Amino acid sequence: MPWHSLLIGARALSANPLRTALAALGVIVGTGALVAVLAIADGVEAFARRQIAETTDLQLVHISSLTNRNLDGLTLPRPDTLRLTETHLTTLRSALGDVGSATLRFSGGATLGGFPDDSARGAEVISLEDGPPVVEENALMAGRWLSIEEVRDSSAVAVISMALASRLTRSTDYARALGRRITLEGTSVEIVGVTAKPASPQMIAWVPRTRFAGLVAQPFRGVLPSLLLGGSTLESTAEVVSRATAWMRALPAGDAERLTLANRADRLKQAEQSMLLFKLLMGSITGISLLVGGIGIMNVMLASVFERTREIGVRRATGARRRDIVVQFLAESVAITGAGATAGVALGLAVAFGVAAFMRLRTQAEIHAAVTAGTLTIAAGSAVLVGLTFGLYPALRAARLSPIDAIRHE
Repeated sequence: MPWHSLLIGARALSANPLRTALAALGVIVGTGALVAVLAIADGVEAFARRQIAETTDLQLVHISSLTNRNLDGLTLPRPDTLRLTETHLTTLRSALGDVGSATLRFSGGATLGGFPDDSARGAEVISLEDGPPVVEENALMAGRWLSIEEVRDSSAVAVISMALASRLTRSTDYARALGRRITLEGTSVEIVGVTAKPASPQMIAWVPRTRFAGLVAQPFRGVLPSLLLGGSTLESTAEVVSRATAWMRALPAGDAERLTLANRADRLKQAEQSMLLFKLLMGSITGISLLVGGIGIMNVMLASVFERTREIGVRRATGARRRDIVVQFLAESVAITGAGATAGVALGLAVAFGVAAFMRLRTQAEIHAAVTAGTLTIAAGSAVLVGLTFGLYPALRAARLSPIDAIRHE
């Protein structure tokens, strides 16, 4: 019997194609707007995540040694400061697994020379393993990263930041810096690469870890290393913090109390919350158009109930139950919204890709519409929900008609 009701509903829709199309028009527009907004929002979110990863430190976690302690309101040096070593790095990497990466990091300052005007400047010097840093600035504008041999042999080479390359060559052609030499604390080093980030005015030089102590000023030569960790995505940073905390707790007795873990969890949470609020806001606004489409469907279905009152009476008199009438009219409503949702998805995707292309053209930002299973599921689910919600009242009204009064209806 339910399939018989569905068949009758389908025949009724095909008998009035113009009215069915007009009823579906609101759903087409609403679904299209929802799909377009969600697809563009997903694309903007992906772009924002790339920007956050490239220009901020929200994915970074620092583990460093405590050098001071507080006694009776006074800050005094700790007599038991823990020095992090390669052994700590190895066990930490094992604890992180594939959710994040880690490196042992030394950082210090140095007097920088080698400029055309023979002026002396200051630069930050950071130790580097062979290859690109695993969690820090890892994109190159020109040149290459350090090789295993250069780290092993303590070669006098360096990878520099864009800011340093620009001041050295007085141009934005970063390749011109390759092969030139600068001095760090009086030691000449050759430039083999220029990093694409960080995008800051800070002049930085990355040097082999085995060469670090000889290229920084005296106060920094005995500097304690720190462990720098990074999540592969914004979401994985919380798991990195959790595993790093568990790793610290598993250290020999007392070692964990001599270390401190710092991250930007508050800023990270704000970034994720902002992205979610943006999507919810845009989805809610476009969802209003779906409600308008639902109201249009309700009006059409009420008109259909009025026109088919005698048909409803005949069906009830020949044995159809109220449930069969409800199923019939709900099927018609869902069929209209289903057809509208299908056309709306196609329309929304076309609009999304078009708008994304326009945004790339106007802003030069690499924004692409993102078609995800979640977006399609939300669109389809919303359309079906609208059909059921706004088709329920007409269906119940039709089911409550008296068979005798309905047959007499002119």
